[in-house]
Amino acid sequence: MDTNMIYFRSIAIAIILVLSAYGDGLFAAEVTPFTGPQVTEAGDGYDITIEGKKLSLADIQALPTYQTTLKTAFSLEGTFVGVKLLDALQHAGIKDFKRIFVRAANDYKITVMSKDAGIDQALLAYSLNGKLLTLNDKGPYWLIWPQHAEAQLAGEGSTVKWSWSVVDIRKIK
Repeated sequence: MDTNMIYFRSIAIAIILVLSAYGDGLFAAEVTPFTGPQVTEAGDGYDITIEGKKLSLADIQALPTYQTTLKTAFSLEGTFVGVKLLDALQHAGIKDFKRIFVRAANDYKITVMSKDAGIDQALLAYSLNGKLLTLNDKGPYWLIWPQHAEAQLAGEGSTVKWSWSVVDIRKIK
């Protein structure tokens, strides 16, 4: 085996070891508490139903809010602000679950599992770069997965669990 082949094989093994040691965290956008002013000029259409409870934007913003700065596979980038999905579920009375059902305004549906990688950092985002998300721009609520963003851009992950225009979330099991 020539020297170049040994060198490249060693680099490949090192990359594999780093990826296996850090898992999803290697491609994660940081999620931090949001302390800035809330955007509140919402009109109608900013309600979301979680487990049968209708919540307004003010109800959602009363929960601890977080921010993350990332570029999405959907051509939007910047600082997203929202609440952690798990916090919103708990606020609506879902203390534990195996699966939840998420439905968007266009009737797109996904199932989210409690064991999905990155669920503890998944955000129900309602603003991007200081402006509320609109129905024409992935809003009013967009379920984003910061832990997966960079991997998706690199062609390494799926966008199936990202759901925009979320209007309803329910516990299945």
